[in-house]
Amino acid sequence: MTDRTRDHAETSTTMVPLAEAGAHAEKKAYLLVLSGPQFGQIFALPQGRELAIGRKEGVDIHLADDGVSRHHASVLAVGSGARLRDMQSQNGTFVDGVRVTDCQLQDGARVHVGKHTTFRFCFSDDLEAEYQRKLAEGALHEPLTGLYNRRHFMDRLGSELAASQRHQRLLAVLMIDIDNFKRVNDQHGHGAGDEVLRLIAHTIHGALRKEDVLARYGGDEFVVLARETPLVGARSLGDRVRKAVERTRISWQGQALALTVSVGATVAGGQARYEAGRTEREVLEAADRALYQAKESGRNCVVATALPATG
Repeated sequence: MTDRTRDHAETSTTMVPLAEAGAHAEKKAYLLVLSGPQFGQIFALPQGRELAIGRKEGVDIHLADDGVSRHHASVLAVGSGARLRDMQSQNGTFVDGVRVTDCQLQDGARVHVGKHTTFRFCFSDDLEAEYQRKLAEGALHEPLTGLYNRRHFMDRLGSELAASQRHQRLLAVLMIDIDNFKRVNDQHGHGAGDEVLRLIAHTIHGALRKEDVLARYGGDEFVVLARETPLVGARSLGDRVRKAVERTRISWQGQALALTVSVGATVAGGQARYEAGRTEREVLEAADRALYQAKESGRNCVVATALPATG
């Protein structure tokens, strides 16, 4: 055998197709959340152990979806599939669009529970599961600031408002706008504008509580969901954000940029009836009106208003 032939033979034995290499990895069962408040989350399903799915604290797979029953369903992974059983849930359990009470899941099956949550059943190795999780996670965030995107915010708003109505608890929505942001782009260019957005997003995030949800709503607007927050708390939270931004020192190519934000806040809670679509619109419009008042009042201030209860 010549050196050239030997080199070729040795190279050939080390080249393994990716699909073949992946086939040797241990495969496991997972539920990947495709929609709902926990979009992108993965739940591992150990073989031979039946897991409870529901809204009650302490269940194996806890879902923060108001349409999910406290004990909604159970899932038992066996081999490459899983057995799914509905536990007489109020809103039912659906597999690939069909309501089921007891069903065998195969790889790729879609399971819908509650009002907002859809799973995909996967039988795959850890590498593929992590890849799927990252794909889903990437769909949650917008690339410039790394914050949640508008689509995810709207999903969360609907589920949080439904829970607010059911449990008679308050929910605050804050809309935050960077004052005179257009001037930054006009005077310093879009590179400076992008840097300002990233830094202010980081500053706002640092001023919030861990449980608050922050998203980039669009352009230079940010939005916050704050659970169990009364009007005085929403005003206080908005002012904390405002002061944090005011204290932040931003420079671009040696030039200092003094920036502020205006905040509009509204508080919803105790609506007699939540209506998907309409209620979200009413809350956002109320927060937007409060933000407009803050701008009209000279900027760098907070205006908070309560959303009237509907009949």
